[in-house]
Amino acid sequence: MKKIFYLIILYSCYFTASYSQAQTAIDSSIAIQQLTPGIFHKHIFDKKDTLSIHVVSLNLKNNSYTVVAVKGNDTLLGRETTSSMVKRINRNHKVIAAINSDFFKIKYGGEPENNLVINGEFAKGTKITDSDYDTFDNVHYQFAITKNNKPFIERFQFEGKIITKSGMEFKINRVNSQTDSNTITLYNHYQGYATPSNNKWKNLEIRLTKLTTNGDTLLCKVTGNWHFGNTKINRNNYILSTNFKMADKVNSVIHHGDTLQILLKLIPDLGKIFTATGGWGRIVYNGKNVADSTDIFEGTFPKFSVTKHPRTGIGFSKDSTTIYLFTVDGRQESSSGVSLKQFADIMIKEGVYQGLNLDGGGSTTMVINNKVVNKPSDKGGERPVGVSIAIIKQKN
Repeated sequence: MKKIFYLIILYSCYFTASYSQAQTAIDSSIAIQQLTPGIFHKHIFDKKDTLSIHVVSLNLKNNSYTVVAVKGNDTLLGRETTSSMVKRINRNHKVIAAINSDFFKIKYGGEPENNLVINGEFAKGTKITDSDYDTFDNVHYQFAITKNNKPFIERFQFEGKIITKSGMEFKINRVNSQTDSNTITLYNHYQGYATPSNNKWKNLEIRLTKLTTNGDTLLCKVTGNWHFGNTKINRNNYILSTNFKMADKVNSVIHHGDTLQILLKLIPDLGKIFTATGGWGRIVYNGKNVADSTDIFEGTFPKFSVTKHPRTGIGFSKDSTTIYLFTVDGRQESSSGVSLKQFADIMIKEGVYQGLNLDGGGSTTMVINNKVVNKPSDKGGERPVGVSIAIIKQKN
């Protein structure tokens, strides 16, 4: 009798498991494609929850590829579709896949809210996230990757300083964007053809020409004289801009012909950062779903975090050797979208140990081999965005 009882239990478990597998097959379909050695694209269509999920994974052990940030129209305020950015950079690189990344300030065009580093150069440096929607001022988490392909997700803050020939030091508060009161801003070509106009006060500005770069340190020569605002910017020039009492201090010690050391970095200092772009907020920490904490720690709010939306995200594995790019479509019959908590669960299921939510909604876009593979939710189709992230083949 005992043998018969065990057989009944065994067959019961078998048929239950078989039914469960069959039900899973009915509820979802998964298509996996190898894009190139070490890079895979997975499309999950979940019929039960009405979700269309795209995942691209990159094995960083394959040193032929890396992750780069791309700025819309190559200018701080520029907006451009992700597919257009891909086509543009394809002239010099082989682009495998790309997604939109940081949130951007619509009233300032496509200016990203967070720090932005492109090919080791700051396109934007800021100490506090420039968000119009935060419930409080804070620093959002950002994704970064070093020159040797080591990824990080941290609350990076920009830190910069100028060291004069006499050894005097001045803090640099920003790279690009609008100059704050009584501070120093450093402008480069990502700002555009000239420094921005400021209707509140006059900025005192001087031109610097780059001589050499050594790690995080620029060696520059002062090649202009002090004057007020709207200074033209060339590819190899920087513009030092300041105002009020700070302008008086800087003007008294920096003169035409001086050589200056300029140090620019992200804190925490985790080495030479090659790529950095922001998000809002960190939803996977050490393999755990922490999406419920973003309202408290990063100033998100229920309409953003709890309501189902299209989502874009990035993450990496426990051993930091695999990068994952995600999109989840939403606001449509074929895919309803997800909350941040649901998005974190999706990431963890795919192998993410550290994960960051990026700009979603109508911005959510994934491009593979020059083709948009997801379904952006805007009626007009793909939305022009401020910044995208691309997986590219490294130059030999």
